[in-house]
Amino acid sequence: MRKQFSTLSLKFRDYFLDRRKLSPVLLGVVGVFSLSIFGSYVGLHLKDIGTTQIVIGVILAMRNIYQLFLRVPLSDFSQKVGRKPLLFSGLFCYSLALFTLFLANHWILVFVATTLIALGMSSFWPALISYIADVEKDDVGKLQGKTFQGTDLGSILGSLVAYLLIKLLKLPLQNLFGITALASFIAGIFLFFYVPESLDVTIRGDTQSKIRGLFVSFKSMFSSLAIVSKQKNLMIVYFYQIVLAFLEYFMTAFFPFLITTSVELGGKGMPYETVALIMWINSGVLIFFKPLFGRVIDKFGFKLPITITLSICALTIWSLVIVNSLFVIVMIYLIYSAATLTSYIATNSETTRRAKVAQRGLAVGALGFYLSAGRSLSTLVLSPVWRNLGIIPLFKIAACVVAIFIVILFILTWVVNPTKKSAGINKKTLVDEPKT
Repeated sequence: MRKQFSTLSLKFRDYFLDRRKLSPVLLGVVGVFSLSIFGSYVGLHLKDIGTTQIVIGVILAMRNIYQLFLRVPLSDFSQKVGRKPLLFSGLFCYSLALFTLFLANHWILVFVATTLIALGMSSFWPALISYIADVEKDDVGKLQGKTFQGTDLGSILGSLVAYLLIKLLKLPLQNLFGITALASFIAGIFLFFYVPESLDVTIRGDTQSKIRGLFVSFKSMFSSLAIVSKQKNLMIVYFYQIVLAFLEYFMTAFFPFLITTSVELGGKGMPYETVALIMWINSGVLIFFKPLFGRVIDKFGFKLPITITLSICALTIWSLVIVNSLFVIVMIYLIYSAATLTSYIATNSETTRRAKVAQRGLAVGALGFYLSAGRSLSTLVLSPVWRNLGIIPLFKIAACVVAIFIVILFILTWVVNPTKKSAGINKKTLVDEPKT
């Protein structure tokens, strides 16, 4: 037993002494630290500076609309210039976005910050996924798992810092943005000197004209997207992804308003730091259960788990309206997060399973496109409801809309075009991304 423990400890130590394998984990921590602060509090800051609800909805949607056009070309661009320039351009954009929020007393500057965060996400995430595949040839799934545990740790740290600064030091949101911008920038500098480039110069694309290559990537994006989107076996998965992204970003955008809006206006009337507390508890608990959610999909396939988890999501959205206890809200949010995470694992894995091997990367890229599309639709469609009816009717209507789409997808999947249960997952092909 002692010998086995010694061998395991040696493997663990050797793994984390490998800079190329530890780098994506550390990048995930720093990247999601910044994103967790931005995602949780940008909407509340817009509200604090007197922005109208329609403008808030448009700005929140733009974060995803930009990514519809940026992700695929920038992913291809990293193949020409290497992963490191895109990774650290993304981290720099995150820090600059938080600093812009620190200066922002008008929604125009918040719009600029949102543009920066979208550019950063479009640069950072595809390059990070590619970095993992570059450095780990034989066990990609294992390194992906460690990387996304790092992103969970970044979310925990971001939520904890926000809670402490707002609750204990009574700092306004703008000071929170300034402090975390500085912290993420300093961390990014240290990582810049630590993280090695993963893509060998000899296997890069044509680097003689980088700008021309970027334009070619933009030009071919939609024709390539159409090729995989027309495949019937992938089309239904993309429909599920749109509905899932719609409800997930609805919660990301509007849950903080439900928690902090006064009781007189239908909200819970809780202080701003409560949002960070809920996110902190949520991330701290779920970090231990990700492998379990993956095993559920391994065992039961695609159709049954995603039908159940999306139904749970609709029920939790409605349930949040009728409860007022913080403990119960935390429990409901945990159930919701577990359900959405399982749903994302299902769509990611089913896409890689159904796609042709030669088109697998393109199919996953298309999945990301529909992710951004669903998220964009969410705030654009539901913000007018919030403005005209209030926060409680907004949550009820959102739950009903999601339920209707679940019924439609159920009919399409189980009645019109029934298929056998999905095969098990090849974990090496999974591509996940934290909800931010």
